[in-house]
Amino acid sequence: MQNTVLKIQPAHALLPSIIAFLALSACGGNSSDAPVQPPPPTTALSLFAGSTDGLGNQDGTATAARLGRLVRGLAVSPAGDVVIADTSNNAIRKLSTTGQVSTLAGGGVTPFDISSALTTNHADGTGPTAKFSAPEAVAVDALGNTYVADTVNNVVRKIDTAGTTTTLAGQPGVSGNTDGSGQAATFYRPSSIAVDRAGNVYVTEWLHAGGGNPIRKITPSGVVSTVTTKASQVPSRTHFSGGQYIYYYLPVRVAVDTTGTIYTADPNDHVVRKFNPDGTSTVLSGTVTEDIVGYADGAASVAKFGSMDAIALDHQGRLFVLDGNGSNKRIRQIGVDGSVSTVVQSPACSTYSTPGHGLCAATDLAVDTAGNLIVNETGFTKTSPLSGPYTLIRKYAPNDATPTVMAGMLSGVGLQDGMGSAARFSHPVGLAMGKTGTLYIADSENHVIRAVSPDGTARTLGTPGKPFPLGFAGRVNDVSFPFVSLLATDSTENLYVPMGARIAKITAAGDVAFMADLNALVNLPTASSSFISGITVDSAGNVYAAAESSGAIFKINPKGDVTVFAGSLRNTGHADGPGSVARFGYLGSMATDAADNLYVIDAGNYHDQNVGPTIRKITPAGVVTTLAGRADTAPALVDGPRTVAQLTVAEPNRWPTAHLAVDAKGNVYVTDPFNSVVRKIAVADGQVSTLAGQQGRYGFAAGELPGMLNRPMGAVVRDSTLYVSMAHAVVQIKLP
Repeated sequence: MQNTVLKIQPAHALLPSIIAFLALSACGGNSSDAPVQPPPPTTALSLFAGSTDGLGNQDGTATAARLGRLVRGLAVSPAGDVVIADTSNNAIRKLSTTGQVSTLAGGGVTPFDISSALTTNHADGTGPTAKFSAPEAVAVDALGNTYVADTVNNVVRKIDTAGTTTTLAGQPGVSGNTDGSGQAATFYRPSSIAVDRAGNVYVTEWLHAGGGNPIRKITPSGVVSTVTTKASQVPSRTHFSGGQYIYYYLPVRVAVDTTGTIYTADPNDHVVRKFNPDGTSTVLSGTVTEDIVGYADGAASVAKFGSMDAIALDHQGRLFVLDGNGSNKRIRQIGVDGSVSTVVQSPACSTYSTPGHGLCAATDLAVDTAGNLIVNETGFTKTSPLSGPYTLIRKYAPNDATPTVMAGMLSGVGLQDGMGSAARFSHPVGLAMGKTGTLYIADSENHVIRAVSPDGTARTLGTPGKPFPLGFAGRVNDVSFPFVSLLATDSTENLYVPMGARIAKITAAGDVAFMADLNALVNLPTASSSFISGITVDSAGNVYAAAESSGAIFKINPKGDVTVFAGSLRNTGHADGPGSVARFGYLGSMATDAADNLYVIDAGNYHDQNVGPTIRKITPAGVVTTLAGRADTAPALVDGPRTVAQLTVAEPNRWPTAHLAVDAKGNVYVTDPFNSVVRKIAVADGQVSTLAGQQGRYGFAAGELPGMLNRPMGAVVRDSTLYVSMAHAVVQIKLP
């Protein structure tokens, strides 16, 4: 095969260095090239470095269990269990009085960011066979049945005491505000829910046509009627530049007492209102006047409210609201005469909540039979340039302003060197293995590279916040690596780091400079930008780079000459064959085997071209074949022979996030962050199997395989150990 040489010279020659770079030496300064043998993993799946604490959907003991990024709804059952609308996980969870978190219904595979996939996800059934779409509120009746505002599905669901989910009213995926029985009725983003002693359910929602915010009533038999189409008198508004405002009505928050009286916390009018069973309504506390937002306790006529996030009644009929005014949040009690007093007050709130001050990040409120005030806390652990989100359930005992954690855990995010579990990372992604046994980690949200010696001791290459300007040539600790996600090493311990469409090279001595710039090839002024999405190095020191949507794989020889090695620039699709005959879709991670065969993730483009994800193999001569996966089928997790198996390498309609690794035998490993598993493509028989992790389970369970993983991403093999990055850690899998 003939390749046309494109003379793209390196941006700058690397500066020679006479100073040995301690951080890149696996032996802490020892100049020997002899590899250091790491201790073998003690179990099939174990932690190598960092912390696995954080978000997920793992059940278990309260403070070992994981919750999703958004938890929007809380309720307390007659037995004292806390029922949780785990919005991000599309699940309804239960925190029992014995301190165990379990999944009552729903769950399964979800995107990392639920807001990126707000689509209909509906199915009735028992336990995990039921499906929800971003449920935002729950309520529990006197018999223990749970009712769910299944927000994005536009329906109201019922989960009976046996765990069976049915659709009480509404049409999945159909929005509206039509009354009727069962599926004849429609809802529009139901947001708050309550149930009275007779089993009538009350739901608040958006008005489909705008101009209101209805309260709906659903009888136990599923008959839907409208209590009011407009629960507020004045709209909320958002100011835009030029003095323009947009006006809208937010749904009110709802609670109902034993007499059937409805209470609402109104974020538009900034009042507490009651709707009597005879249909009349009155303002219980506060004053309805546009832009009267603030904080004031006292008599009903002088009280002021702000965000009005939630409302709840205790078993004695006392009324509480969760309220904020921008700088603080408070739990406030409303007397029968409308007088207001503050029960719990947060410290000053900021963009990044201080862990332990849960009210700043709280959005819902429930009260248990003992009078404990229960809130969700969805905040950030501020320990690094970018912070790690976490979700907790906290409890305030009566007359005690110090909360205790009921469920969930803080994020293990950070930037800290150290050994094993003492090290801290922030979303580590790409991995590369040096010949001396040093594991290099793309610590993406710390904007640095980490070097972890075989004993698990982590060190930092780069300095967060320092720029890496075009044309820079200097020392590695004089720059940062913004959102670094890919790495590769060669036989002399040089490290290659893609940054957009450029590649930086870090020598073993610690000198760094750009060694190649592919912008002129992959980016045109009239086309969307493309970035390097895969990189690897062969035994001769040639660097190979895959440029995401370019349709081509590039080869950069040690002199800096760039050639199109396989595929055709800006011609995408799926076709095997030699060199320029081959076609690729959206390209991702790359790896090489001992014979210098290349492997690349080809995410295809099922959304636009109906081309499914595959793993492609490219020989040193440039001949492309499909190793595994089906280009004619949608992404999925299906094991079996390589021509039958289906892969998932990205979240829906996103670029590839999966990574590749190859062991000494030629077995290929593919991470699947979406399904939270690691797949294996066996060289002996071509069988594709799930090696580690459980589909749709996000957490960490060490021990025997499959264990549990939390959206595994980067992967690399050394000897009989597969290293995988996930959350804020690197874990290790012992290979057979």
